[in-house]
Amino acid sequence: MKKALISILLFVMLAMACVTIVAPAPNSPAPVVTPSTTTPPPVDTPADNPPQSSPASFNMPVVAVFTAQPANIMSGNYATLVWDVRNSFDVSIEPRFAINTPSGSQPVNPPFTTTYKLTANNSQGSILATTTLTVSGAPPSVDTPVVKFFTANPYVIRRGESAILSWQTVGGASVVIDKELSPMYFPAEGTALVSPAVTTTYMLTVTSPDGGQFQTVTVNVK
Repeated sequence: MKKALISILLFVMLAMACVTIVAPAPNSPAPVVTPSTTTPPPVDTPADNPPQSSPASFNMPVVAVFTAQPANIMSGNYATLVWDVRNSFDVSIEPRFAINTPSGSQPVNPPFTTTYKLTANNSQGSILATTTLTVSGAPPSVDTPVVKFFTANPYVIRRGESAILSWQTVGGASVVIDKELSPMYFPAEGTALVSPAVTTTYMLTVTSPDGGQFQTVTVNVK
């Protein structure tokens, strides 16, 4: 009997020795996430476009036509001034006469060679255009020199910019443009680069033994 009890006791002790009881770990507090106080690097974004300087507004009046027809008359005869102005609310011509519309015509008979000045205005400013009527003491002959055209392109510039004067004459022995342009004498047909600092009217003179004719053009500086 004793042997049996001892065997049972040894068996129980041996079983207890082989069994490991694992106690649950105490509850750990959940980890606390602390926001970083480090400022994140800036996101690369395109830089704002710097403000661009607006070019001077050239929404100016446009003088499409201003001419005397014919451009050379005998004293006592008539010529017709013709004009066509756009984008303007106020047009005047000197020597002064009444103008009712921005486009029109007017007979004129000056006693001597006369340069007519047309001024066109709008909210952006004013533009000056000129044309010259040559008056001779004798009837122009078929050999009298003629200025077929005398123009400026562009006729409105900014200070420091340039314009090109262009002309064509027929029958002249010499062509001169004032305002100290070089050379003194120009060919019957040609161009010249000008850069006036202020609004300037240029006069072209073509002459021959049979007479002469003048014509003007204005470069407006804004």
